[in-house]
Amino acid sequence: MSFNLNGTQKSHRLETNEQWANDIVAIIKQSEADIVLLQEVTTELDKRLDTKYFKNPRKNNVLDYFCRKLSGFGGKWEYFTSAGYMLRKDIEIEGETYSSGNKTQNNAILYNTRKLKGKDRAKEFGFDKFNGKFLFDKNSVQVIEFVELATNSKINIVNVHIPHNNFDRYYRDLNTLERLYAQLKSRSAVIIGGDFNTHRKSLNDRNFDNVDGTSSWYFSKEFGLLTTIQTNNEENFGFSNSYDHFIFSNKIKEIQIMKRVKIPDNKQIYDSIQIGNNRFYNSYDYYERISDHFPIIFEFEIIS
Repeated sequence: MSFNLNGTQKSHRLETNEQWANDIVAIIKQSEADIVLLQEVTTELDKRLDTKYFKNPRKNNVLDYFCRKLSGFGGKWEYFTSAGYMLRKDIEIEGETYSSGNKTQNNAILYNTRKLKGKDRAKEFGFDKFNGKFLFDKNSVQVIEFVELATNSKINIVNVHIPHNNFDRYYRDLNTLERLYAQLKSRSAVIIGGDFNTHRKSLNDRNFDNVDGTSSWYFSKEFGLLTTIQTNNEENFGFSNSYDHFIFSNKIKEIQIMKRVKIPDNKQIYDSIQIGNNRFYNSYDYYERISDHFPIIFEFEIIS
């Protein structure tokens, strides 16, 4: 599952709204996912004495809360986060400026340890010191190597949140992501998921093997499945943009094409939506309570 939690909204934080956190847990349980990619996760931070560019995530944060609530639901849950290496001050490298992110913009991956063993590859790729071959704006990209315990199959999961307010950095990040994908897929199965802040066509035109799905299309090859919310719509539940995607290599076999969690079709407007513990009759209410994105899921097998 992939889900942008819209941490910039104060009501979308554990510190101000425990009910929101419980709603997110309910949605994850409802999705039946074993790997959950999150973007824009608000995480409280502490300064480091040795550097001005990074901060440490505080213990007992919202990710710990999620894992405590999820553990016992089919297994014990743990997480990896970019919060400890995300840039906290703008930096210039070889004439290129990379912007920083605040406490509301962290990425995280939750996973079920009963089914998976995980290893964070941040140090291997230089993310922890921002000195590798793959430099991204804000430095929030995650690369986690998972081993499926039942089959001993290996997969690399990449969690991304591509910039939306600067076209030069947006294209730079997509170019870097394309290079990272090429390196990873030469050695293992790969899935990239997250908030790309772009429509499907921008990804189809690049050297990615599969974008969103291979067996059917939702609206068009250009736009795909709408996943962001009409935040001002108080009349009904409406979707607007196709910004959330899954990219996957040819060592991945689709079992279920990407879809919205618990929504059986691909319409743009609904009278109401049932998700988690709630029924929402308009998308403004959902935006206030949950997020400005809707979670997506993708079921797969790793091809040996």
